[in-house]
Amino acid sequence: MRFTKILLTGFILFSGNLFSQYYEGSEQSGIGIPYFDVVIQNQFDDSLKGNLVTVITQFLNDDLTFVKSDSGYEAQYEVLIAAYDDDNNVVMSRTINKKVSTDDYTLTNSRDDKISLSTVINLKPGKYTLLVKSTDLTTNKVATRKLNVTLPDYMEKQISISGISFLQHVVFDSLNNLKEYTPTIGNNFTARAGQFYIYFDLYARDIEQPVKIKYELYDKKDKIEFDTTLTKKLTSVVSPQYLKIEKSSLKQNRYRLEVKVDQGEYKVKSDQQFSFFWTDVPVTDEDIDLALEQMTYIVPHDSLKKYKKADLEDKQRFFKKFWDDRDPNPKTSKNELKDEYFKRINYANRSFSAFSLDGWLTDRGRILIKFGFPDDIE
Repeated sequence: MRFTKILLTGFILFSGNLFSQYYEGSEQSGIGIPYFDVVIQNQFDDSLKGNLVTVITQFLNDDLTFVKSDSGYEAQYEVLIAAYDDDNNVVMSRTINKKVSTDDYTLTNSRDDKISLSTVINLKPGKYTLLVKSTDLTTNKVATRKLNVTLPDYMEKQISISGISFLQHVVFDSLNNLKEYTPTIGNNFTARAGQFYIYFDLYARDIEQPVKIKYELYDKKDKIEFDTTLTKKLTSVVSPQYLKIEKSSLKQNRYRLEVKVDQGEYKVKSDQQFSFFWTDVPVTDEDIDLALEQMTYIVPHDSLKKYKKADLEDKQRFFKKFWDDRDPNPKTSKNELKDEYFKRINYANRSFSAFSLDGWLTDRGRILIKFGFPDDIE
């Protein structure tokens, strides 16, 4: 039996190091339960009656059970949302049923196509536990998530900022009101094409005085890569604020956003992190080059040297074919070997990065990647 021991004493971990750019999917996805991602967006109620909490659940088609129907293939599921206060009392509960249909069988097992369900609940300021439970109504299998949420009393201050969200595929109506959008799960983007919007609600007790809103994006070394300042005239006590960002203008894979709002002597700020991590085949030169470098422990040196000089499409073809040829179970939508390899890369970077050296390049990282996770850790 293989036995691996890794000593974890005496190393320094720096969060600013460049981590692997592979986004690890949940181990609960793809195993036959109605697993879902969930996004919680805290917004301010313009009627000043509390916080509007938008709960967005997102399912992969592959995690729902489709059955043959007269119109093609159909899946039915139920989402229960309940909020508990600090004393574990239920303060609200809501159940939503949804039916999804498609006439294309291949889409029923897709891990690219997603189904979103959104609902808004009104909660007073305070601390809550949100229970979100999904039930596949075909199989009666269940997946459950619990999230802790703290909702501020935004009206106790002169100005306040709600939680910052990152929105994709945004559509506005003729009055420039947000009509529809796709939420960014885990503040992570899997592609650099297109745009996204920074979004938050601004509360200002005095709407006569304009506000200055400053956006700053910090890179992995905590240096400002992008900043802009906007001066706005307010028309309501609660107003949504948007800023469009071109993804292609951002070259790093981790950023920290800081938003600062000034209104005369009153100031408020908030920050949020986001990242660019690929889930399948890297789509940029930077991402594919890093992915190929990280495969150095399993790819012959001559092959890596050849493809590092190739164009983007050839690199992508090589990457895809390499992992497709080694997929232990091509009938599943996952490539378990690829997932495991880059999971080890990510773990090494999180645990062994020191100074300017990424964890996957260290001796401990190399041993873990080649031989697997240890049986014993001291």
